[in-house]
Amino acid sequence: MTKVFPRGREAFELDRSQLDPAQGAFFDRVSAGPRGRVPINLRAWLHNVPFAEAVEPFGLYVSETAPSISKREKEITVLVNARFWQARFEWAMHVRHATKAGLTASEIEAIRVRKDPCFDDRGESLTYRLADGLHEDRAVDDALYQEALAHFGHEGVADRIGLAGLYTMIAMTLNFYDVAIPEGGA
Repeated sequence: MTKVFPRGREAFELDRSQLDPAQGAFFDRVSAGPRGRVPINLRAWLHNVPFAEAVEPFGLYVSETAPSISKREKEITVLVNARFWQARFEWAMHVRHATKAGLTASEIEAIRVRKDPCFDDRGESLTYRLADGLHEDRAVDDALYQEALAHFGHEGVADRIGLAGLYTMIAMTLNFYDVAIPEGGA
């Protein structure tokens, strides 16, 4: 299990040996699942197994299997979210994931400073504009609304909003525990 280091806060991670039967069953099921590990947010949420059980399938869907979101679009959404919530750990982790997904350093930096990354791909551009508008402006204008529905449909828009919602919960969790980036990076 990767150790995380809350600064000045009670550590939330439990060793596998400290888990009660419900926590242990959840931990083992998620570890054996498609991710092959228990992500940091689920490790924090292990303290409330019913909550973790309710959120985990939703998180797996929007972050791993939603067919309408490409890997690049996922990372664009997560980076916009991490920037908005100033979630240092989430940002550091997802800069790595975004780079692996093919985002360039200049695209990542543009997202960080809230400049248009000028994506060539229309879906990526719309994904950025949708995430940025909903986070920063709490709304989208009529033109973006129409463009997003025309390009993604209601299903694709719901997938993107769901992904942003999941990573909002994750960012709030990481910010609550003041999770620092381990030495050597995330």
